[in-house]
This record gives sequence, structure tokens and C-alpha cells, in this order.
Amino acid sequence: MKEEKGDLIGNQTRNLWQFPWNYRESFIIAAGLLLTGFLLQASTRIPVTGLSSPANYIAGGLFIVILLWLHFKSKTNPLVKWLRSVPASISSLAMLLLLAVIMGTVPQQNFVQGVKPDLLGLNNITSSWPFVISLVFMLTNLGLATLGRLFPFHIKNIGFVLNHLGLFVALFAGMLGTADLQRYTMDLYEGKPEWRAMDDKQRVVEMPFAIKLDKFNMETFTPKLAFADIKNNSVQTKGVNALRMIHKGDKYEQSGYSIEVLDYIENSIFAGERYHPVNEVGAIPAALVRVHSSAIDTTGWISCGSFATEFAAIQLNEHLALVMLQPEAKKYSSEVQVLIKDGGLQKASIEVNKPYAINGWKAYQLSYDERFGKYSKLSVIELVRDPWLPAVYIGLFMMIAGAIYIIFKGKAD
Repeated sequence: MKEEKGDLIGNQTRNLWQFPWNYRESFIIAAGLLLTGFLLQASTRIPVTGLSSPANYIAGGLFIVILLWLHFKSKTNPLVKWLRSVPASISSLAMLLLLAVIMGTVPQQNFVQGVKPDLLGLNNITSSWPFVISLVFMLTNLGLATLGRLFPFHIKNIGFVLNHLGLFVALFAGMLGTADLQRYTMDLYEGKPEWRAMDDKQRVVEMPFAIKLDKFNMETFTPKLAFADIKNNSVQTKGVNALRMIHKGDKYEQSGYSIEVLDYIENSIFAGERYHPVNEVGAIPAALVRVHSSAIDTTGWISCGSFATEFAAIQLNEHLALVMLQPEAKKYSSEVQVLIKDGGLQKASIEVNKPYAINGWKAYQLSYDERFGKYSKLSVIELVRDPWLPAVYIGLFMMIAGAIYIIFKGKAD
């Protein structure tokens, strides 16, 4: 018992930086790495760009070789032991969590327009030196910890190896593949094949295939009725019925007014003194509405208007009007023909969140000409190629397999 107490006292009085390093040294090193990263960012003042092929393959290969050398040649070195230890893992994870918190609280250039770069790179975390250093630190810990369980191999370590190696592969591929990611936009006009796309700097790029737009399709929700402030040009959004979807025969109360929808036409055009159902380009939704209060009792047609027809509203007083909002898009897609350079022809439908694969590229429905809505003759698609994505998926599947193994092994035990 005395020896155990002595050991405990010895652990408590262990000098700082005396091996084996523990949590104190690990968090001090993590703080120092972050400080170094911020100083590098402040001195360079430019975003860190990833290495493109083949430089990323060379750098990745060298990193793997270094990890293998550290494991097989310096496995017992106290520094290497610390690099694969739990304290190093926790401190590296804490670094990334801190950067994630900053990323979630400070507006990022990637997501918010008009954000200007700052001195420390806080508004562009994923392209900053602190993030790169933190990620390399975590990958070093993951790699060495995985090698420690992989060589020599024991069947009981399968779950650990799958989880840690899977996370290593996903992060490693994601970091190296950043610069190889290609993302372009292509404007498709109905009936015209297009070979050219544009990058984020509006530079024209010729693609290895052409896409011809046959037809742009859009489904919309029923438009909503709302009260608009004429002077401030704003719409009221407060209240249960502030933004009420139009349904024929609907009756409700809002802001002291009784509103009844007497008629609704999904596609119409104004002629004479009313709207008539039609099926032609430029047709708009219209509703016949009665508005009643202590000060007014009126009935009239309202419409959101379009590029071909003016909007119509019911003015209730000098400040307030009942208006119809533009219908929101429910679903839109592009019916296209894809022409490959070798002479192949494919017909496809490109929808939002349902990309179409073209020779290693993914085509996403991005936008359209909002001035014309469902009558748009322009469809904008996004073309994305990420050659490292399969490796990321492999890493994720390895993590899932490891988790499943651990769950079933735990039940068996």
C-alpha cells in the first residue's frame, strides 16, 4: 500500500515536460500550435489553398511514409508514444472543436456574401493555417494510433482499426482532394447545345460533353395572401393568418379584416373586368376576394402578376393593401440531352437534389431565370467533379462497419 501511495504522490509531483507527457503538456502544445497557426495567418494574410494533382499525391505519400517510419523505426520514442496517445487525441480534437465553434459564430466567406477577410482568418476557417495545422495534428495521432493496433494485428482490434482508419481515410482524402474539386456553372437555353461552363471567377471552361435543354419544368405551391405596407413596401409576417395560402371558399380573420376567397384560377389572363382561365405563356394565378371590416366592404381580383401581366391588389386604406405573393417553387427540373465527344447521346432529367452523373461529373439543377418563373427558357446547372469523393465514402463505410462490429461484439460478450 505504501508503494502505491508513493507512486501516486510521484505522479502528482511529476515535473512539467517530463515524459510520459499527459494532458497538461498536450493542451499546452495544442495551444502553441493554434498560436503558431494564427501568427502564420496574420503574417501571410492569404487563404491557404490545397495542393492540386500531382503535388497532393506526392505530399500525401510522403506523409504516409513518415508515419510508417515513425511507427516501425521510432515506436518506443517518448515523443512518438505521446503522438499516438489519448491525451494527444483529446487535445487535437479540442483544437478542431474550438475552430468549429468559431466557424459557427463568425460569418464565413464561403456562406455569407460580402464578408471581407480578416487578419487571423476567422471568417475563412477551413482555408486558414490554424485549421490545416490542427488537421495535420489529428491525422498524425490517428495514423500512429491505428498503426499501433494494426501491427501486430489482433482480431480484438478490428473495431478500433476500422473506426480510426476509416476516420483517417475520410479526413486525409478530404484534405488532399480540396484543390482537385472542380465546380462550374453552365447556362442552358432551350434548344441550344452548350459546351462551355464558367468557374467562380467567370472564366470560360470547355467541358468534355455538351448539354442541350429540351424543356424546363417547374411545379409551384399555391400562392399566399398577405397584407402589405404601401409606404414601407413591406409584407406583414406576424399572426397566424399573416401568410395564408389561397383556397377557394376559404374564410378567415386577419388584422381586423374578414377575408373570403370567392374564386381562384391557377393560370389566367386579365381581359375586360376579370381574369379568365388560359393555358399560354405568361398566364398567372388570380383570386377573387371579398374583404369586410367596420370601415370597408369590397370585392375585387388580385394577382401576383408576371413578366406579361401587371399585378393587382386591393387597397384597404392609405397604408395597407391586400396582395398576392409570388408562388414559391415546389420542384423544378430540366429535361436535357447530353452529347459526349465520342458521339454518345443520353437523355436525362436533372432535378434539385437529384444530380445526373456524366463521365465522372455530377450535374445539379441550380437555378433558372426568376423573372419568368415556370416559363423560364434558361436553366442553370452546376457541374461538380470530385475525384477524391470515393475515398471519403470508403472511410465513412469503414467507420460504420467498425461501429456495427463493436455493437455486435459487445452484445456477444
